[in-house]
Amino acid sequence: MTKIPKTIKISIRHEEWLKSQRINFSEWIRNKLDDEIDQQLQTVDKNKFKSVILAAGKDTNLFPLTEDIPKTLLDIKGKPILQRQIEMLKKVGIDDIAVVRGYKKHKINFPNLIYFDNDDYENTGILASLFFAREFMDRDTIVLYGDILFEIKILKKLLEAQHDNILVVDRGWEKRYQESQENHPFPPELTILSNKGQGIEIKSVGEDASDTVSTSEFIGLAKLSTKACSILRDLYQDVYCPDPFKEFHQAKQIRTASFIDFIQELINLGERISALEIWRDWIEVDTFEDYRLAWKLIDRMIGGKE
Repeated sequence: MTKIPKTIKISIRHEEWLKSQRINFSEWIRNKLDDEIDQQLQTVDKNKFKSVILAAGKDTNLFPLTEDIPKTLLDIKGKPILQRQIEMLKKVGIDDIAVVRGYKKHKINFPNLIYFDNDDYENTGILASLFFAREFMDRDTIVLYGDILFEIKILKKLLEAQHDNILVVDRGWEKRYQESQENHPFPPELTILSNKGQGIEIKSVGEDASDTVSTSEFIGLAKLSTKACSILRDLYQDVYCPDPFKEFHQAKQIRTASFIDFIQELINLGERISALEIWRDWIEVDTFEDYRLAWKLIDRMIGGKE
């Protein structure tokens, strides 16, 4: 284990320069370390990961804000949510990015991305949207919902984690809903956790988890292994195509299934699903209150940098 000195001695010359530049030495060191870590991530993982952003849905709860644009294009202090997500992915070295579009799809036209279109977005769920990107997902893939914002340190931890399949989950989910002044239109996607020798594992997912003590909320950010992506393609071919109206886990029809229905399928097949726990360092824009809070919190989330 590397020993980190609690104090660092600098020369008078160094001290005078720092003062002349009005630089906070501790903050400067932290920024330099962040830059070095980012550079290493870009070098090591540039060709390892792909990413799929799911942004097909139509959200009438935010009308009139989303009457003419998809929710992922809502402006958060000068930049759309989707642009902030893309910039964050690129900052950690992920350049192979696909977006699944649906509602007002022509409005989403950022350069150097791959697009898949779910034109039946009003009758299908998130899993059906993910199926459109199945052939693109030929190696480890970061999947994220197009309406979430989170600190970049969460994404870095997700990339650095050793487990193959990981969901980012929030232990503080109950407080978020308790403090809300508006009724959330969608229930939390809950997970049941189990502490094992090799870390925190997800035992099951879904709304039924709400009566269990050890629960957390899936925030809409996950890492899928190459094997899990292969299972996704098989599921599409063997289950979805023959009968899109077939019941699938908590969904009455597989065509309306959620992403966590797919996670439950992986668990049932014996795949290990690990959890990366956070505590409310994120926000999902589902209500006007969420939107106002996103504007308020974005500076902290991005570390004050643009």
